[in-house]
Amino acid sequence: MLTSCSGGKEKVLLDNFPQDIHKAQIEIVSSLSGNQSITSEGSVLNARATVQERELSRAYLVELLTQLSIEPNEQHYRQKNSNPLVDILVGPFKGTNIYGILPATLQTDQYIILGAHYDTARHCPGANDNASSIALLYGVAKRLSELKTRKYNILIVFFDQEEEELIGSKAFVRYIRKKKYTIHSAHTFDQIGWDKDKDRAIELELPSIELEEVYKVQGIRRGIPIYTTKVNSTDHQSFRDIGINAVGITEEYVNKDTSPFKDTPKDTFETINFQYLESTTNLVYEVIKTIVSKNIKDE
Repeated sequence: MLTSCSGGKEKVLLDNFPQDIHKAQIEIVSSLSGNQSITSEGSVLNARATVQERELSRAYLVELLTQLSIEPNEQHYRQKNSNPLVDILVGPFKGTNIYGILPATLQTDQYIILGAHYDTARHCPGANDNASSIALLYGVAKRLSELKTRKYNILIVFFDQEEEELIGSKAFVRYIRKKKYTIHSAHTFDQIGWDKDKDRAIELELPSIELEEVYKVQGIRRGIPIYTTKVNSTDHQSFRDIGINAVGITEEYVNKDTSPFKDTPKDTFETINFQYLESTTNLVYEVIKTIVSKNIKDE
């Protein structure tokens, strides 16, 4: 295996994993979790919860999409607080989802959504929850952009305010409904940086039979255990609520091999298992590649 150093610590690089993506994923998690500055002026994020912190995060995410040659878009939203008194005293929720589209190479009006939330609990650096998933999306999108043939459009979205009752993804679901997008499937990612027992396993949250099959086929090919759970507490649920074929992907939350530092100040860069992140990035890439290339002769 190759290795790379960042912040004084050696990070393992999986065999055959693209070195440019390896370095980018370390940079992404480091920048978003306050391990290094997120701007050239030296601004450092302590969390991604306040208005100012989320604004800095969005500017960084816009730049990530730009690096992928994907045009970044902002979806601004307002939503009433479920508690009328709080809504009167504090006002409605306000937030911004960031998204971009990697277009299909063939004529189609169908989309695959790949999404992850970028906000955190207050005072939480959020390296695992959920900078790890943002790094995964970058790696998957980078490799998908290099495919010669894609039969579906790929919509990459970073959700705001997942920590506030999935408000960002719910707003995005309303948006795509209004735009009348035809969605093949939605895959959302939450916490992809912890693997204490080093078995590389992932959990699929409430997958359809079709999505469960394609993930498990790729898992078998790579020796990665894949478990199915009924967890519905993160962004994939927003899509499922309106009938979209959706699945959540995470580390072993139900099987108890999950970060003990969720929503705490200890969810830091140093806790991330980059080898696991890379393994899951590879798996997800192969899954989406299979879907977008199905019935198309490989070039």
